[in-house]
Amino acid sequence: LLFQSKEASSLASSKDLEITRDQSQPEAGVQPDLFEENFKELKKWVDLKSSKYGTLLVLRERRSGRLGTALKALNDIIQDDGEPPKKKLYELKLSLLDEIGWSHLATYERQWMHVRFPASLPLF
Repeated sequence: LLFQSKEASSLASSKDLEITRDQSQPEAGVQPDLFEENFKELKKWVDLKSSKYGTLLVLRERRSGRLGTALKALNDIIQDDGEPPKKKLYELKLSLLDEIGWSHLATYERQWMHVRFPASLPLF
């Protein structure tokens, strides 16, 4: 039960971090990195490459400054996911491409975003 609550708080805090601040810069402070501690504990129990926990792996790599590894992990999640494509994953991919500096690929992906996720469905 304690582990489940730790896992839930880790997931919630990582989603908040993803939205509210730049993940490429780890927090500077005296306290140990709680995200890293929780991530290592979670790694013992689950497959982090699964679609359920994959975004945490991407977030960890991004926080560590390994943007290429984060992009590869994200591409694996997008390709392996048996469900329809998720807009959130593609938006994360766009932000990684921009952060790496690959504006030509980011532009290409933005154009595909309109095809993958149209604003409204066409009328018959």
